[in-house]
Parts: sequence; structure tokens; C-alpha cells
Amino acid sequence: MTFGKNFLPGPTGVHPEVLEAMTAPMYAHFLPGVRPLLDAIQPPLQELLGTTRPVFAVTCSGTGLLEAAVRNTVRHRVLVVVGGFFGEYFATIAESCGREVIRAHVPPGQTIEPEQLEAFLDGPKIDTVALVHSETSTGALAPIEALAKVVHARDDVMLVVDAVSSAAGVPIEMDRIGIDFTVTGSQKALAVPPGLAIGAVSERLEARARTVPAAGHYFSVARWVANARDRKLFETPALSLYFALRRQLERVAATGGWPARYARHAALAARMAEWVATHPDVEFVARTGRRSPTISAIRLPERSPSPMDLVAQLDRQGFLIAPSLDPTMGKVIRIGHMGDTEVAHLDALLGAVEALL
Repeated sequence: MTFGKNFLPGPTGVHPEVLEAMTAPMYAHFLPGVRPLLDAIQPPLQELLGTTRPVFAVTCSGTGLLEAAVRNTVRHRVLVVVGGFFGEYFATIAESCGREVIRAHVPPGQTIEPEQLEAFLDGPKIDTVALVHSETSTGALAPIEALAKVVHARDDVMLVVDAVSSAAGVPIEMDRIGIDFTVTGSQKALAVPPGLAIGAVSERLEARARTVPAAGHYFSVARWVANARDRKLFETPALSLYFALRRQLERVAATGGWPARYARHAALAARMAEWVATHPDVEFVARTGRRSPTISAIRLPERSPSPMDLVAQLDRQGFLIAPSLDPTMGKVIRIGHMGDTEVAHLDALLGAVEALL
């Protein structure tokens, strides 16, 4: 597939220079020679997540880090906001770890609002709030700063945020707004091949993690923080992915840094909104003011091909998009506009979609 034609919600297209970086020779990850690599990636990852805390990159999927967040944070009961597939996914992970889960349901395409979260927190006592920042199944973006204020008004309640499809596409200001555990992945807006999960925790969450029983060994947050701080890798890592990550971070720095990347994602979202506005029989699943800059879920007119047929027809033209994760939502397709995608790439896709409607 030609670079610039991948519009999946992930994994996104990877720039040829980043792929090339993966061909570098392997070396012993447990010797001091790995330190320059870890020194190089730490500052830009801290800037990415908006934190001065150590950022860890772990060889696993984002799911691994979500499970780690549950195991290291939730003592007994967690409130999980469910507004789509990945909110429910987070709740299922927490239940599989033996924690009691209270679901705060919101309709698909909507997000929980601060006053609603206040009402839920007036219910049964919880020790953690878990929510998805950018719900990849609906394209809805939660008002994370306002929600963080609500959480931190409560004593000893932690905020865990799935930022898998938002980080690198929208600013994450972890320290300023008070996120206790931020989770993202390499394969979305960061545009690195899948297989690395990236995260950071607040000082107070690190302290709690040291007291939560059965956090495990591989998924021990306290150990990850110590390793990141000391620039060490103990388990055998996917070194080729670290090489790709370092190269991509260098590319980001050379093209205007994170602010330029956020601006491009905003331009992509604006172009998507402009196209939908000129097609009155097409609509976003997410409401105005709560749309992610990285992913759009759009509902097609009844006369259009089925989502799977449309996906297949576009695939034959070299374009990759995704159907809905929930067939009950009707004729919905999902278009990822993130990573190294340019507006010109999106224009080409939208032209192809329009011809098929």
C-alpha cells in the first residue's frame, strides 16, 4: 500500500524512514550501551505526555498497560466511563483482574460531563476513575481537564486515562491537570509500528502502587518507573521498535515539534468537518465540541453501500478505513486521520468515498 493511504483507526501508516530505522543491528539491552537510546527518547516522551515524571515504554500492547493500570491502582472498586467499545473494554479488563466495577454509561458519541461525573462519585465509594480520552469506536473526545478537576476534589481517588488514540494528536498535559496514570500506544497518532505501550504515573499513584497487592512482576509500575529513571531495560525488549520510536521522535522534532503535529491533526479534523457539512445526509457519531482530532466515526446515508462493502471497495483502490465496532450503530464507518497523514492524503480518500456513496 502506498504511504498516505492508511486511514485505519490504528495501526496507522508508518513513514519509510521509521521503518528503515528498524533494520539497525541488535545489541545487548542489559549493558550500558542501551543508555544513549533511552536518554534520547525520554525528554520528547515527557513532553508528549506533559510530565516531568519518568515515562516508560514497555514491550506490549496498550491493553497490557491498561491491565497494569488496574493492577497497580485499583484497590477495590473502580468507576469506568463507558461510551463505546473501548470504555467497555477497559471495564472488562478491570473485572478480569478481580476488581469491582461500576459502569458510568453514556450514549455512543457522547462523553461524560463534569456534573454527571460528580453525581456518580456521590454514589458507592470508589478509589479510581478510569476513562477513555478519545473513544476510537465513536470519535468522541472527553473533556479531560474538567473531569480531572472533579476527580481530584475527592480524597484519594485516582484518575486513569486511556490516551491511546489521543496522545500525539492532541496535547496531553498530565502534570498540569492531574492525570495519575496516562496510557498510550505506539501505533496510533505517534505512527510507530504496534508493540510498544507508553505511560507515566503521578508521584501519588507510584506510592499507591507500592502498597497494592498482587500487582505482579512484569506489570509492576514501581519497577517500570525505576527502570525509566535509571535508563535501564531488564526484560528483553522489542529493540527494533525502540529504534523506530527514536527515529520518529527525531522526525517530530525536525518538523516543528509536538505543536506542529497538533496543528496538523486539528487541520485534518477541520477538513473532515468541512466535508461532512457539505453532505447533509452524512453525520458524525460524536457531537459538536466533543470530536476527536484523530478519528471520525460517520454515519452514512441509507442508499450507500454497507460499511463492509465500502471498506472492500476502498481497499481495492488502496485505501484502508474501518467499519464500526458496533453493528447496532447502523451504517457507520471510521476514518482515522492521524499520525503522518496530511490534508492532501485525506482529500484523496474523501474523493474516493464520495464517488462510492
